[in-house]
Amino acid sequence: MRRLTLLAALAIVLPPLGAQRTAPERTDAARTSTHAEVLAFLDSLVARGAGIRVGTLGTSPQGRSIPYVVAARPMVSGPAEAKRSGKPVVYIQANIHAGEVEGKEALLQVLRELTVGDLRSLLDSVIVLAVPIYNADGNEAFGPATRNRPGQNGPDVVGLRPNGQGFDLNRDYIKQDAPETRASLAFITAWDPDAWMDLHTTNGSYHGYALTWSPGLNPNRTPANAWVQDTVLEQVRARLRREGVATYPYGNFMDQTPDSLAKGWITYESGPRFGSNLMGMSRLSILSEAYSNDPFATRIASTRAFVVATLRWLAEHPAEVRAHVAATIAARPDSVLVRSAFAPPRQDTVIAEISLAAGQGSGGFARRQRTGEFRPVVMPVIDRFVGTRAEAIPTAYVLEAQWSDVVELLRRQGVVVERLGAAWTGPVAAFRLDSVNVGRQFEGHRLVSVAGSWGEARPDSLPAGTFLIPTDQRLGMVAAFVLEPASEDGYTTWNYFDRALRPRAMHPVRRLDRLPDVPRHLVP
Repeated sequence: MRRLTLLAALAIVLPPLGAQRTAPERTDAARTSTHAEVLAFLDSLVARGAGIRVGTLGTSPQGRSIPYVVAARPMVSGPAEAKRSGKPVVYIQANIHAGEVEGKEALLQVLRELTVGDLRSLLDSVIVLAVPIYNADGNEAFGPATRNRPGQNGPDVVGLRPNGQGFDLNRDYIKQDAPETRASLAFITAWDPDAWMDLHTTNGSYHGYALTWSPGLNPNRTPANAWVQDTVLEQVRARLRREGVATYPYGNFMDQTPDSLAKGWITYESGPRFGSNLMGMSRLSILSEAYSNDPFATRIASTRAFVVATLRWLAEHPAEVRAHVAATIAARPDSVLVRSAFAPPRQDTVIAEISLAAGQGSGGFARRQRTGEFRPVVMPVIDRFVGTRAEAIPTAYVLEAQWSDVVELLRRQGVVVERLGAAWTGPVAAFRLDSVNVGRQFEGHRLVSVAGSWGEARPDSLPAGTFLIPTDQRLGMVAAFVLEPASEDGYTTWNYFDRALRPRAMHPVRRLDRLPDVPRHLVP
């Protein structure tokens, strides 16, 4: 199969305006931008009168600023004015894995075009919040791509995947160990964007697509995320196909050897430790993965094309965006899926590049020899999840005052938490632990899973100062998912309740079926 050629043409970048040129544009895609160059690029847009506002999301562990950009026309003073505008508010971040560098460069190009280039009219219909260099410390840990990002087709020198603490920032959205995560969650809580995008590069499989994409994969499907998966991304895909850009739902071949390709195509995990999965539980969420085997310039072009096509589609459908986000905000499910498994496969035709063993590396992402031959293969495609355990969502959860660190996690997620202003006695349900399993070391934690069940509510007394988490709120389902003891990716998983976990004990999270009739105060 002949590869689509438009991206090769797009990779020949038109002369940028004035001094607003990215490092790849200045070097014929020989290198990626440094942190200082990203800041200088944004400053040059401001100096040109681009009408953007540049701020600092937070500070990295090694002391670097994490810039954000608000692109709006007219400029908005803050989140409230952005909401009043009626325009979709779209958050886009890049470089969370700092070896995956084309998202950073593509987002800088898009910002230039939105503000001083040919895409300015888009800002009549959409507001963009951009974080082009999310992992600033990883970006500056430059080294040979053969070490920092093996298997990626350029540039020769890139940063590292982890942040300055050694954390994978795209596994940190529940445990919140990194300052980057805490800062971005605070920003998301403040602005409450309608859509969230995260720009990456693939690993591994040799396929026939310029870019693969995914909605949030958590099986707790909201109206917004279901619409993204079933309509928005398919419409963007069709638009890009007409432009000559081939895309497909994100995944990897189960077996890359030519005779075994038909075994299937499978996506990644569903846990909200991944940013796109967490955001998909409360808003439109889109993950972008440029094809790592394409040249650097082509990956920049394909990512830019995907971002622009998505922004155009959202800008053209503001009423539908608002309706699906509003339906998600208003939804009050009576249960939450706390464990998941791959959904049954569907049959589809996937374009594979035939590759030969090259003797480099091992495992599923071993380097192979490319042939340039592309073949459509009918195979099972697994790109969704189903729930395997559901728990009823109560009226509220309660935590004793000693669990203030858990409350800090909830508040950073944007969950509303209250405290009882007086003692209260009433029916309270508890979760009895049958077993506690401490698993492998991962990202600075030992992952925990528990077995047990909720008992019937019994009379109990809650002292003044007890934390109460009502579920009738914007993020009620998210609160339920992270607090439920049996959740596969909640606060129990990440060790926040370890000191209270032992077989036959009661879990610290308890449930109420009605709100206490005593004064309650918001936790700031």
